[in-house]
Amino acid sequence: MPVISVSMTKENGGLSKAQKQKLISGLTSAFVDVVGRGAKTCVVVINEVECQNHGIDGVSIEELRKS
Repeated sequence: MPVISVSMTKENGGLSKAQKQKLISGLTSAFVDVVGRGAKTCVVVINEVECQNHGIDGVSIEELRKS
């Protein structure tokens, strides 16, 4: 079973339920179009990571947003 995993920083309270649904639907449609397998075989996981738990170039996103 294929799994599409999206990891992103949780900005301003994170994605709304509607945004998550749209993202899940869009990624599933893209998978079906590209891979040619049924939508029922595709699992989408959205991981929203707190900004202090995600970093670039040795600095947390939380600190980068302050500068």
